[in-house]
Amino acid sequence: MNCGKLTDSIYDRSVVKVVKANSTENRKFYDGAGLGADCAVLTGSADAKCAGIASGQALASGGDKMVIARAYLAAVSQLIARSANAEAVQLHYVYANITVMVPAKLREIKMRGMIGEASVQAEETGIPIMGCHVQVSQSVTEPIVTCVVNAGLEKKGGMPAVSVRRSLADEDIVMTKWLGLEGTAVIAQGSSERLCGRYPADLVGEAADFYRYLSVVTEAATAVKSGADYLYAVREGGVFGGLWELAAANGVGLVADLKCIPVRQETIELCEYFDLNPYELLAGGSLLIVTSNGGAMVRRLAEAGVPAAVIGRTTQGNDRIVRHGEESRFLEPACGDQIQKYYAQPRAEERCR
Repeated sequence: MNCGKLTDSIYDRSVVKVVKANSTENRKFYDGAGLGADCAVLTGSADAKCAGIASGQALASGGDKMVIARAYLAAVSQLIARSANAEAVQLHYVYANITVMVPAKLREIKMRGMIGEASVQAEETGIPIMGCHVQVSQSVTEPIVTCVVNAGLEKKGGMPAVSVRRSLADEDIVMTKWLGLEGTAVIAQGSSERLCGRYPADLVGEAADFYRYLSVVTEAATAVKSGADYLYAVREGGVFGGLWELAAANGVGLVADLKCIPVRQETIELCEYFDLNPYELLAGGSLLIVTSNGGAMVRRLAEAGVPAAVIGRTTQGNDRIVRHGEESRFLEPACGDQIQKYYAQPRAEERCR
């Protein structure tokens, strides 16, 4: 199997079907996390005080200083997107639990710095880290982090929290910020010395600072207030993977215009250096928003200080098409993430120093 997230077909036959097959309780409740949704919602009864419980999860690996913060922010993004797609969107008693596996060669001062960066993000988002379990293992060569963010859902109108099932065909698709932000930051920090041999130091430094864009709290809140019909937090598989999962999860097709997908020059340069496809690069920090009026949504986001663009439109049927000028091609399911291709390349820097 390829490194990174499992392909749709393997995930369906070797995870979902196996989990459901071995327990009647699993068949009853395994209706949350899955294709296009790394967050599950367990609904409460109509007479319960709590409308339900939501749980978002994410994983990150690598020796960069933000690896724990990246897992934390990704899990928060999944929770925010999923709750926005449910009837009960008000979260309460939200907290995160983090598990970190680190190699023996990792120095304590670097581990402390990684946890410190995650703590800063927790302060900014307002979601506390309830627990952080760290274990040193000879089985790993670089830090591996999992984060689970749990929340209670506030009852609205006496109804339990349920996912909203809307017809999303024939609507605009808006993308916030730029593609490949998380992957660009990881690459710029992990290979700064090599990159500075070709590019100006300020370009590399700016790319490494893309970590500051990984929170989606502002754009999610703005999108919900502006009438968004669906939110999807992009990450593994890049924007192409996100578009595919958005369409698959909602039973629609789509047409996306390659020229309209926003990208930073720093990302283009780094992907060219390492021969990576930027459209399939780790894209934490961006949301895909389905809405009836993409232009109005872009303007609302701009007023909130979030750059965004209309990159396509959902369609009837199942065809997922990417256009580039006069050329068109069918979008295919993501086969891993380009960040894994980067990790596989030899590099002079020692990432766990």
